[in-house]
Amino acid sequence: MMACVCVRVVGLQRVGEMMRQLKYVRGLEFAAGVGYVDFLSRVNRVEDEARRNGSWAAPHPWLNLFISSRDIAAFDRAVLNGMLADGVDGPMLIYPMLKSK
Repeated sequence: MMACVCVRVVGLQRVGEMMRQLKYVRGLEFAAGVGYVDFLSRVNRVEDEARRNGSWAAPHPWLNLFISSRDIAAFDRAVLNGMLADGVDGPMLIYPMLKSK
C-alpha cells in the first residue's frame, strides 16, 4: 500500500530511488500502475467476480508461507513459475518481510 501512496505523492523517480535501497532479487519485482482506490479494492473485485460466476462457493484455501531470502529464487522457479504457467484461479498476494521484524 505504501508504494502506491508514494507513487502518487513523490512520483516514480523517487519510488525507484527507494527500491534501489531495498535488498531483494532484482528482476523478481512486479509493478502495476493503478489508482489508490483501485489498489485498495483489488481483492474485492476478484471476490465479486467469483461470487458472480459461482466459484466463490468452491474451497479457496489461504496459505501463508515464509521463504528465506536464500531460497526465494528456487521457490520462484519451482513453485510460482509452475503455478503461473498452469493458471491461478484467484488472487495471489505476496508480502516480502524481513525475518528480523
